Amino acid sequence: MSTSPTPDPAVTSWRRPSEPLRSLCWAAAMAAAVIAAGYAAHRWAGAGMPLEPLPGSPWPYLTAWGVLGFGAFLLVRWATYGLEWDGMLSAAPVFMGIRVGLAYRPDLTLLYGYGALTLAVAACAVLVWRLRSRRHRAASS
Repeated sequence: MSTSPTPDPAVTSWRRPSEPLRSLCWAAAMAAAVIAAGYAAHRWAGAGMPLEPLPGSPWPYLTAWGVLGFGAFLLVRWATYGLEWDGMLSAAPVFMGIRVGLAYRPDLTLLYGYGALTLAVAACAVLVWRLRSRRHRAASS
């Protein structure tokens, strides 16, 4: 009686997702984590913590900070591409903005306007920095 060996299992090739997809997923995960932390801080702030939130729904402000945070996290990911830093510390300013925003409830139009302006200025600064460093590397080669 002869037995035949079982075939080896098929090799599954695992490909790493592309950098744009990884950046989008990272920014979405960071924004979701910061929004969850902001909502938790909003719920616990009524227990006598500083910056007690005003009454009313926090969701418009959490949505605004989620959108602005997503843009900021994408910008940080773009600025630090090729470096060993992943930008986890960029969650702190967004979380602090949520805490202050829920405590003082600024007008949402102002929040989106100033946030978009800040992101645009930061994107221009990153673009100039990356172009300048690319030119510097090309000149030194």
